[in-house]
Amino acid sequence: MGYSQLHGVAAGCGHRGCTAALAEIWWTAPNVVTWTRTVGTVVLCGAAIVAGDQLLLLAALLCYWVGDIADGLLARLSNRETRTGAVLDVLADRLCVCLVVVTYVTSHPAAILPAGTFLLQFVVLDASLTLAFRNWSLLSPNYFFLVDATVFRLNWSPVAKAINTGAVVLVVLLTGAMWLATLLALAVSGVKTYSMARLARLPVPATLSGCAVLDAHSAAAPARAPQA
Repeated sequence: MGYSQLHGVAAGCGHRGCTAALAEIWWTAPNVVTWTRTVGTVVLCGAAIVAGDQLLLLAALLCYWVGDIADGLLARLSNRETRTGAVLDVLADRLCVCLVVVTYVTSHPAAILPAGTFLLQFVVLDASLTLAFRNWSLLSPNYFFLVDATVFRLNWSPVAKAINTGAVVLVVLLTGAMWLATLLALAVSGVKTYSMARLARLPVPATLSGCAVLDAHSAAAPARAPQA
């Protein structure tokens, strides 16, 4: 879908989070933060493997978490949100989380069940849900409430984000209770599965208008009967 098809409508729709740009550039400050925290996480994970130092792995996890918060916050505060940046963020998150979790499991094999369950929902289910924002005229999934409030609350509200990316990891690190971490990962997977089913029922616009609300309404409207 070319951005030329979005011109004009988005600029006047009045909803923050709808697409409004004719073109996007890669090297925005938020995207630089995303690249930086991704490289930092990769380097720290590599160092943790070589040195066998769990503190370096913890530093890698913190680099990911702090950087993930920083790039999104910077994008919103500077009004530099882009669809390109949102997709980059999703891919970088999966790379960082996979590296940290797999590195941890190599030295803590007892964590393989909760880790595997968590990665399945995060890398497959959650990634599919998160990238679905591109079917509507949205800058990122942070504005999915313009399309469906329930799917947004379950997946991208502040509480949902914290549980999705941090709860299982914190349970493992703070309690060591692998059964509890596995149950939590399964519960999150259940929420993601429900969200996927709800998402599948949402009508998708054939053409993006530049306004996500208009997209949703036009897609939901019944087709007009052909004139005789």
